[in-house]
Amino acid sequence: MSEKGRIAWLDAAKGIAIAFVVAAHSIGGEWSNVLSPIRMPIFFVAAGFTLNLQKWQNRKYEFFRSRVERLLIPYFLLELLFWPIWSVRGMFLPRVGTELPPIEALGGILGGNSVDLPLVALWFLPCFFLAENIFLWLFPADQTLGIRSVLTALFLSALGYQLGCMEHLPWGLDIALFAQGFILTGRWLRAKGLENLSGIWSLFLPLFLLAAQSHVNDYFNMAARMYGSYPLLAYAAAIGGSILLMRIMQLLVHDATSFPAEMGRRSMAIYVLHPFVQIIITDALLCTFIDGDYGTVFNLWQAGIPIAVLGILIPVYVSRHWAQKPILRHLGI
Repeated sequence: MSEKGRIAWLDAAKGIAIAFVVAAHSIGGEWSNVLSPIRMPIFFVAAGFTLNLQKWQNRKYEFFRSRVERLLIPYFLLELLFWPIWSVRGMFLPRVGTELPPIEALGGILGGNSVDLPLVALWFLPCFFLAENIFLWLFPADQTLGIRSVLTALFLSALGYQLGCMEHLPWGLDIALFAQGFILTGRWLRAKGLENLSGIWSLFLPLFLLAAQSHVNDYFNMAARMYGSYPLLAYAAAIGGSILLMRIMQLLVHDATSFPAEMGRRSMAIYVLHPFVQIIITDALLCTFIDGDYGTVFNLWQAGIPIAVLGILIPVYVSRHWAQKPILRHLGI
């Protein structure tokens, strides 16, 4: 653990997951299908692992306010900051991967769904805000995880899936409901002790689920509500994949100063800043060396790999050296 009491291996798991996110946004191809069930679900699982329900049970409003400051204010500030930039660049540069008119994009910012947002699609922040607050209100604070909690999580997940199939709700409310089972999984892992799980449950079964998901099911994408033809398999693969990555990091990472752990501690900065890095480099390439559009660069791995690497390193550097600046602190960096 670090000096501040953080869990090094859990930070490392989040760090590897955010690296997967950046890579998926930067490098085209089918390579990411195997990793797609891990990328976003693990952040919900990690939240359940660390969320102290007993601490916040009688302080729900304080929790609500803290998450507004940590998640919603950065979301709206960053989206509204980028909206005019995105609108102007769309007039002078090649197609940037979206045909949303500026006014519709502004409305999409209020709605908080990735398909209605400009390229800085920070849909996860309002969705995560809802998911944590729903969990705090609906699940008991005691450490005993009974059948009632399990059934509640499964019901909410099924409800979220059904709602998402019909309509993409504002702020990803349907995704927040779908993710309740992931949060409960994290809480169960904390109570059970991840290190107490046998290799069958923490390694071999998750590997099997991920392999089955990638071979027989469609692409998993929570933001787009894509769970494939077998949503139960996608759900199980997301839980299994999260457990697998956490267990591997638990076995390998014991130093809070390791770079994977630092990436996890600065995952918010990486998440909100990497699109800016990607856009700046992509625009520069389109204006100089590459004839095409955003999709051309995305599917050119020689460009995608450096974009992904810089999309991690630059936010880490900014967060490490300037995170205490008032403006960056309000942006969650």
